Amino acid sequence: MSLARSIWAEVHGQVQAHRLALPGDSGADSHDASAAACRQLADELIERMEATALDQRGVALADTERAWLDSQLEALLGAGPLERFLRRDDVENVWLFGARRGALGLSGGRIEPIDEPLFADDAEMIGFISHLAVTHGQTGRRFDHSAPLLDLRLRSGERLFAAMDVCDVPYLTIRCHRHRLVSLDDLVAAGTLDNDAASFLAAAVRPPAPANVLVCGALGSGKTTLLRALLGEIGTEEVVCTLEQTFELFLADTHPWVFAAETREPNSDGEGEIGMEELARRSLRTGADRVIVGELRGPEAAAFLSACGTGSDGSMATIHASSPRQALARLVRYCLAAGTAPAQTALIQEASEVIHLVVHMGTDPRTGTRQIRTIAETLPAEADRFEVHDLYRRGQPDGPLHLLGPPRNPEVAERVTQGGHVPPAAPDSGDRR
Repeated sequence: MSLARSIWAEVHGQVQAHRLALPGDSGADSHDASAAACRQLADELIERMEATALDQRGVALADTERAWLDSQLEALLGAGPLERFLRRDDVENVWLFGARRGALGLSGGRIEPIDEPLFADDAEMIGFISHLAVTHGQTGRRFDHSAPLLDLRLRSGERLFAAMDVCDVPYLTIRCHRHRLVSLDDLVAAGTLDNDAASFLAAAVRPPAPANVLVCGALGSGKTTLLRALLGEIGTEEVVCTLEQTFELFLADTHPWVFAAETREPNSDGEGEIGMEELARRSLRTGADRVIVGELRGPEAAAFLSACGTGSDGSMATIHASSPRQALARLVRYCLAAGTAPAQTALIQEASEVIHLVVHMGTDPRTGTRQIRTIAETLPAEADRFEVHDLYRRGQPDGPLHLLGPPRNPEVAERVTQGGHVPPAAPDSGDRR
């Protein structure tokens, strides 16, 4: 056995034992501290074992062997050959299409090819992903021919999806969270919305009478980032329950009273799964002032709608939809999928009463800037059709966000007034570019 491999056998065992003995706190800070402690231990072991080998046998590590040891350690502690991309502030997504082709999704919608192959072949890439499945998931996971799809959260918070066998080459994507701490002022500076719209939304979600809000848009349009910014406006004395497929809101970083829960995939034996519907149903018993759902995808919408209508004012969620009206219609469809919801007409009436605002996010096709397209209020439903009234709208993808007029729904008007917003006079109708 080579010196490098004999050293690694010892380092691997001791680092693993040391890491398992460390406190199991979640979050990026605790992960960084744990990784730093393990790296220090590994460096001390490598130096001591190399010195012993040099003294006893006259053998030392070559530069390539030390680089190999470093790469093995990064694979053990972090994301291996992907670690350098995840540490870049401008990287929002990583895509690998097989072992030798990949790309980075950068801030502003730019794409940067990964020039060099990250793995020798597909088998090495699959082995690397399998290692992540075992060491990074909430439960022991598998990634092999019997379990060819993998969805998990890395210890540092990034969201990973991988596939094999069902596609022509192994596929991997990692979604990074570059704006864990973001405010409405930050989004104004980024061009997502203007100062008046930011003041309106802040007032809408602040105590004492916060509105229930849906944020809709396409994948990657900035829904979660806006939701994080809105959560920055809630009262520090409120108890908040957040429910997510994988942690992306990170409200506990800034808010003192948070019950943060995420779904759990089954382990390799198919046991231990906890789905979003069960989390949402149990959230009604938490006594939280607000219920926040990272993304509505199915029957959990019924529990969210129930929370909005039973005293949890200021509840919020995101949903995939291309307009405020479609977002409300999809919410109803998800509620119907629960099987315990009332008839469609009754659901439409209930949703129009308890969902006060819908914010539609989009992307400027020229610059990739994520921006609010529409802020709409819900009005009393007429029969089986939602009635929405646009309060702010962007006439063109590259145009400004216009105030169209004050709320028509007296309840919405009262809530934003209590939140401290004094709207400017609406401009005369005309060119809304």
